[in-house]
Amino acid sequence: MSVAEKIKTVQVQDEFRTCLVCGYDMGFQTSVVRAGAAVRVILICPECGARFDIGWTVNLPKE
Repeated sequence: MSVAEKIKTVQVQDEFRTCLVCGYDMGFQTSVVRAGAAVRVILICPECGARFDIGWTVNLPKE
């Protein structure tokens, strides 16, 4: 299974702080995944490790 297949896409309504997999409700850790010139910011549940994409992308400065 590829990295993209393991990341669940989520549409944020009012708030997204509860893991949809295990119910942990104290927020998320973050990770970044290269997406061409930008990176996708991925939320990771610290309890079960489930990964969620809420649509954040960031352009990093060139070194």
